[in-house]
Amino acid sequence: MTAAPPVGSASTVAEHRVQRGETLALIARRHGTDYQTLARLNGLQPPYTIYPGQTLRLPGAVAGVAPGGPSPPAGGWTWPTAGVTRRGYSAAHGGNKGLDIAGQIGQPVRAAAAGTVMYAGNGLPQYGNLLIVKHNDDYLSAYGHLQRIAVAEGSVVSQGQVIASMGSPGDGRGLLHFEIRLRGQPIDPASVLPPSGR
Repeated sequence: MTAAPPVGSASTVAEHRVQRGETLALIARRHGTDYQTLARLNGLQPPYTIYPGQTLRLPGAVAGVAPGGPSPPAGGWTWPTAGVTRRGYSAAHGGNKGLDIAGQIGQPVRAAAAGTVMYAGNGLPQYGNLLIVKHNDDYLSAYGHLQRIAVAEGSVVSQGQVIASMGSPGDGRGLLHFEIRLRGQPIDPASVLPPSGR
């Protein structure tokens, strides 16, 4: 019902844009498959966390439908906050899917690139207060463990704009969990962020 239109005349419906409140199992049932198949197709690992605005490939999708490589956000990337990277990205099963940046509780968290706020809330307990910003059809960024969220869903934000303040994962220390997702899959933010600004 919320799937993207077919890409190419011979392909089946290839993608589904995740809506708020949807689960992987619900999406799988709607498209006549099971959640394990959908998870494998999209490289998702337990607990199969998905985000509003994320694009999922569906069974029958044509490989390589997107022409060319991914398009970086307009203006590129900048670090979302000042601090020291306490824990880096790991592609291993159960590994950290972003960067944990240590700082002071209450310090500004800024949009790493211009985009539109797709989610603002605390519906995913492991992330605490969470913001997700869509930058283009390829990239999303996520900001977790926030103390205060300063923007609403649907807001258009500019690169470097203060969108929140740093909170804590519950140990009393300031920390921002920051992810960048390429077509729904987590990548190492350090691979696209500028070398300075840690």
